[in-house]
Amino acid sequence: MFKTIVVGIDGREGGRDALALAGSLQRVFASEIVAVHAFPLDDYLGRGADGEYERVIHDRAVEVARDEVQRTGASARPFVVADGSPGRALHHAAIAHEAGLIVVGSAHRGRVGRVLAGDVSAGTLHGAPCPVLVAPRGYGEHGGELSTIGVGFDGSPESRAALECGHRIAEAVGARLRVICVVVAPDPGGPSADWAEHAHRRRADAEERLAAALADLGEIASGALPVGDPARELADAAHDLDLLVTGSRGYGPVRRLMLGSTSTKLVHEAPCPVLVLTRGVQDEAEDARPAQAVATASEGDRA
Repeated sequence: MFKTIVVGIDGREGGRDALALAGSLQRVFASEIVAVHAFPLDDYLGRGADGEYERVIHDRAVEVARDEVQRTGASARPFVVADGSPGRALHHAAIAHEAGLIVVGSAHRGRVGRVLAGDVSAGTLHGAPCPVLVAPRGYGEHGGELSTIGVGFDGSPESRAALECGHRIAEAVGARLRVICVVVAPDPGGPSADWAEHAHRRRADAEERLAAALADLGEIASGALPVGDPARELADAAHDLDLLVTGSRGYGPVRRLMLGSTSTKLVHEAPCPVLVLTRGVQDEAEDARPAQAVATASEGDRA
């Protein structure tokens, strides 16, 4: 399912959390992990640095990447890219390696055990050419097995894609699947009888969608119908999950991932890893390669 996984590393805790989370998927899917470290070579070249200094910076970046892979014990291939934007570097690496998934860590200022998308994570999520998985802070030390996987489901095409992905992962790892269909209450106002009737209809529609979805998923799946704001209810449900899968309704001009309001909130609030899906990128011929080559790329030996 995830033949190749690109992981962002930077010599800090977030990258190690991302490597640990990618490793849990690698053990199931026999994935190849490419550990990408971006370094801002353009800043040095712009100051008139000579070729020797460029090599020193490049070699240092390779050393950092190799050290991070060895430190975490990950079975990963170090890869360094000269790019001042780590998010853009991960996008280019994902396309170059035909990756099915990008994994990034959370901001170091976030609480342990909670996802908080920092600048690098947010930059990776916006415009990503493939699904992005965000590891919560401290996952490298406190993460466990993927025993319960949740999916946010509202019947939209994006949520159906998320449900299919979550189901495939759950089957592969032997996990339980929880389908969470949030019932959004009608806006207040108007006669109370009309509001109650509208609320009842919304819940009945959600129950019907959920029952239809569960009918095709087998015994591993169960459902939940919380009432409230989708992002808040999904984040609350995530306390009992080991992975939350969600779709995204926003797409750029080539249908790359552009976060909608719910997925934006989840990558800032959820207490478990969050997998945000894209769709259809492989159908975009103009998106088969990066718009321009990165300045320098160098691969290390497999750890």
